[in-house]
Amino acid sequence: MFNKLKNVLLYSGYRVILTKNISEHEHHAIACGIKGYILPDVLKIFINRDFGINDRVVTLIHELLHEIYPAKTEYQVDSLSKKIFKDLNVSQLGFLQFFVMSPTEIQSMLKANQLV
Repeated sequence: MFNKLKNVLLYSGYRVILTKNISEHEHHAIACGIKGYILPDVLKIFINRDFGINDRVVTLIHELLHEIYPAKTEYQVDSLSKKIFKDLNVSQLGFLQFFVMSPTEIQSMLKANQLV
């Protein structure tokens, strides 16, 4: 399943956008407090950056699953996204974290691990 998620991220043209307030975006019509949403017509995935990094990863998985399985219900997508997250290995988690971290967060993580 990870490979399907990875392929959508790398080859579909989707852009992941971290945002502070999802309701401020042009296509919003969405309630505040939501963790994210996908706009297939413009190839954008909005992720609320106010949540922790791993919550953002679960949200990214959730939104990608809407693209991969458009017929699945919200409940099915939610359950599957949590299961997939739980089954990720360290490198898969790191790959997905990269897409939901701000440049500042990436820099801090690299410094904390003495990689820069």
